[in-house]
Amino acid sequence: MINYKQMKPKVLFLLLLIFTVLSSAAQNTDALLISGFNNLQNNKINEAIEDYTKVIALQPDYADAYFNRAIAYVIQEKYKEAINDYTRVIVLKADDENALLNRGMLYAELKKNTAALADFNKALEISPYFTNAYYQRGIIYQNMEKDSAAMKDFFSFISLAPQSVAGYEALGALYDRMEEYEAAIQTYSKLLVLDSTNHKAYFNRAYDYDLIAKTEKAIADYSQAIRYNEKYSDAYFNRGYIYSDLNEFDKAIADYDKVIELEPDSPDAYFNRGIAKINAGRKHDGCSDINKAASLGDKTAKKYCSANCK
Repeated sequence: MINYKQMKPKVLFLLLLIFTVLSSAAQNTDALLISGFNNLQNNKINEAIEDYTKVIALQPDYADAYFNRAIAYVIQEKYKEAINDYTRVIVLKADDENALLNRGMLYAELKKNTAALADFNKALEISPYFTNAYYQRGIIYQNMEKDSAAMKDFFSFISLAPQSVAGYEALGALYDRMEEYEAAIQTYSKLLVLDSTNHKAYFNRAYDYDLIAKTEKAIADYSQAIRYNEKYSDAYFNRGYIYSDLNEFDKAIADYDKVIELEPDSPDAYFNRGIAKINAGRKHDGCSDINKAASLGDKTAKKYCSANCK
């Protein structure tokens, strides 16, 4: 789903000229523009669309009315209508890089990567320092598995917006997909310098530490992820898995307890807790958990019960 908050409405400044008498049509247009903008800001989306549609009826070449109506359509997830309005803006104002960016984001949402890429390329041709266009184009390249092009764009984004965590998040995810885990860890570390409470960055770095067998660092990062998000069930689950590997079964069981508290219908948590209990010498309790996992649809748990929990 498109984050419409990335799409800022055009602010419509009205200049009041002394001794100038406005026509009735112009007065109506100005009032509708103000009303539409206010309705959009106050989340009265249908009313905003009606206002901008009336403006367009009075002034069919008013690009900003199409632009703002497109944002309203995006909020309603009417992406095709929004694309049509952005296209109209681009016809009227060929150098509007924001319309190109927003239309490209919509094409990307609709999985039309080639069309999205063309819009981002054009936006950057118009404005070579257009930060968000590098980011969005990088995401498209990543989706198209053009990793070197994606990396280049993410680095461009970071150089232009060094205080934004989004670039480091995207670059870290790209390194993860490329299985360059050391580089991913370095990237998440840079992100955490900017945002030391980012639980997702701790989680991602922990996952990578585990992959390169730096277990203690993985546990420390999962613990930090939990510190900053006490309901982060995936962090409890992964930390519990590591504790089981280390034969620290009581700690593993405690983590799986928390997962089950947060996700009562998680078959994986019941199964793993059951195995941890059995390894801790609590076979009856462990088999009870594994039976629960089987009842939740876990086929592996069902097979395990048949073989080991009679």
